[in-house]
Amino acid sequence: MATAPMARTVHSPMAGSHMSQDEFIEALLSPDRALDPYELLTRLPIDPYQTVADLGCGPGYYSLPLAKHLSHGKLYALDVDDLMLDALRRRLSDARLGNVEALKTGGLDFPIPPSSLDGLLVAYVVHHSPDAPAFMRAAARLLKPSGWACVLEWHRVETEDGPPLEERIGPAEMASLGRDAGLIPLRRHDLKDSQYMMLFKGPAAP
Repeated sequence: MATAPMARTVHSPMAGSHMSQDEFIEALLSPDRALDPYELLTRLPIDPYQTVADLGCGPGYYSLPLAKHLSHGKLYALDVDDLMLDALRRRLSDARLGNVEALKTGGLDFPIPPSSLDGLLVAYVVHHSPDAPAFMRAAARLLKPSGWACVLEWHRVETEDGPPLEERIGPAEMASLGRDAGLIPLRRHDLKDSQYMMLFKGPAAP
């Protein structure tokens, strides 16, 4: 079983700080840290009947808005961190959302049947993997041929926040990783100067 780590939703704000766990969760949920979830939804080919996964969901910054949109569908929310999943489950309970299955994953060992997803969100996660090509291949296997995958990542430029420059994956490299995984790049949107969104079509039918 693969054990490559899958990261939380965004780069950890705890680095070099003395945050409590609750402060850490609140920082991860800050709207200043990443693309607004409702803006994201307007850019996705998502409909309320789909089955979608949020890989590296963290405490659910994107999971809850996705689940609300999937009013007749289902969301899988996956993370390697029990702290993140516990926070997510509390937020789901408070919001009374019953269409989400929060699951712990072992890196590349995703507990979702292959070719079962209509959509896949991978937000600020790929750059954390020690084997990004294997991560993208494992993620692509979860998609139906008609499905979509959305990757959010950091441009390979120096910024005050975000991951170290050497960990970042630029758009050209991300497009190549997607193609090598059998995905078809569709379009890219630049976000907040330092981040971007890339949308892929699912793998071609055999």
